[in-house]
Amino acid sequence: MLYEGMYLAALVLTAGAIGYRLVVAVRIAVLLRTEVTVREDLSVEELAFLAGGPRRTAVTVLFRMVRQGRLTVTEDGTVTVPDGACATGPAAAVEKALVEAAGIPRSERVGKLVARTAMSRAVRSVGDRLRAQGLLIEPALRRAQYRARRLLWWSAAVTPAPTVWELTAGTPGRWWAGVVLSAGAAVTAVLVKPVQAWAPYGVQSTVGILSGEGERPAPWRRAGALAALAVTPEGAVALGGLSAAREPEFGALVTPETWRAGDPAHGGASAIGFGAYGDWGSCGYAGACGGGDGGGCGGAEA
Repeated sequence: MLYEGMYLAALVLTAGAIGYRLVVAVRIAVLLRTEVTVREDLSVEELAFLAGGPRRTAVTVLFRMVRQGRLTVTEDGTVTVPDGACATGPAAAVEKALVEAAGIPRSERVGKLVARTAMSRAVRSVGDRLRAQGLLIEPALRRAQYRARRLLWWSAAVTPAPTVWELTAGTPGRWWAGVVLSAGAAVTAVLVKPVQAWAPYGVQSTVGILSGEGERPAPWRRAGALAALAVTPEGAVALGGLSAAREPEFGALVTPETWRAGDPAHGGASAIGFGAYGDWGSCGYAGACGGGDGGGCGGAEA
């Protein structure tokens, strides 16, 4: 009777873990195949968020402010915020967050400044708008697939316990049941892998097409506001990171000392589909950064 209870508990645990993992996988698969339309009136901040996440949004705004002479960057990667650095209007929320991230000294290393800005409420709101339009998958659902996978591995480790008990007691009646349940959980964990993509396939395709606009001759480029934005200096950085900047002074900032390997703000592999969002979710949704005094822009917008 004791063995039967243990095997029943093992069966319930394994079936629940496998079912949970499959349900999450199906939900993500459905969302990835959802037909969505990327708006032509996306802002450069929204385009950067789709292409590289919160850090890409922050670095795109930094790039714009430096090009317009509203921030200064030294060769060692130190950003200085002068008075009146922020523009006015509803589109300036991320700029205000970036200035706040510089703190009271009004000076910070570019890597730290981008990381702090990426955690701001202003940048999070950009992602919130995109998710509300179906252009991004909910971070909670993305995290759920990793929780489900861990549960499978725990199930695979625990379910052989009744088998070991029976073999130790010398009464091997259903010893094979624990082995089968453990194997089922392990096989499911191995075969049903977490999905790295953070947006529906239609969005990924659009971002990929836009990323190649700058390499096409002008007569062959797509018509529309997004295609026009993609070939601007800001659009290039939004889609490809700081390494896509044409100005040599920005290229000099792309160093291992300034950016971590694989940082989506730096460039390289796009965050969508390549797993560069290892900290994409945490940067984007970890809470507002406490950047100190606003220094020249007033308070940050909520």
